Amino acid sequence: MSLLSSVAVSAGYGDLVAIDNITIDVEENSLLGVIGPNGAGKSTFLRALTGVVPLRGGQVLWQGTDIGHLPADARARKGISMVQEGRRLFPSLTVRDNLELGGFHASRQERAERMTEVVDLFPALGGIMDRSASVLSGGEQQMVALGRALMARPQCLLVDEPSLGLAPLIVDEIYEALPTLIERGMSVVLVEQEVDRVLEVADSLVVLHEGRIVYLGDGSEFRENPDSLAAVYLGHALDEGAA
Repeated sequence: MSLLSSVAVSAGYGDLVAIDNITIDVEENSLLGVIGPNGAGKSTFLRALTGVVPLRGGQVLWQGTDIGHLPADARARKGISMVQEGRRLFPSLTVRDNLELGGFHASRQERAERMTEVVDLFPALGGIMDRSASVLSGGEQQMVALGRALMARPQCLLVDEPSLGLAPLIVDEIYEALPTLIERGMSVVLVEQEVDRVLEVADSLVVLHEGRIVYLGDGSEFRENPDSLAAVYLGHALDEGAA
């Protein structure tokens, strides 16, 4: 049984249908990469999974049970955490306080244990715990945002554009942490523009175009023939793009 699934999911804003008929499965202990051009519906897809954007059709299943009617906070309590694009920290709070908020419902001892795990994953945070989030670099902010989500100890972590605007060395550090999360028993859904990086870590890959799935597989076709990805990005089937 899949951990998290969408079944013919549609969602949007006002009169706009941003995603339509999206069916995917997120397996346990796996990383699903979601790529596509700007405006393809990638962020909306994550928001529909977490309940930030209401469904217009279809189902979201958690371990086989429909949770599409549940609000975002109820889905979070089931084990789904999301790191939104732009980090969205509380700038007036310290790094420590931002992290603590992620484990709000845990006991003091549990929060301390989880904080240690976050610092083990991102050692740079250890020396800036009492620093205001407002003065952090973009890379530090992204680590705090990821750490805050991990403080909830989710079973499934959804991450939207973690490399956006960051220096390559910082992106390396973030991507090096992802296999550790899988080893800890987590599943990850990763939306990203850095296609090469996604192909390096993803167990499965979804390509969205104009709100629809145009590719679903393990991504091996693109590792072997990177030029074929351009055709898929334009909404062509893989065999058409290769022709």
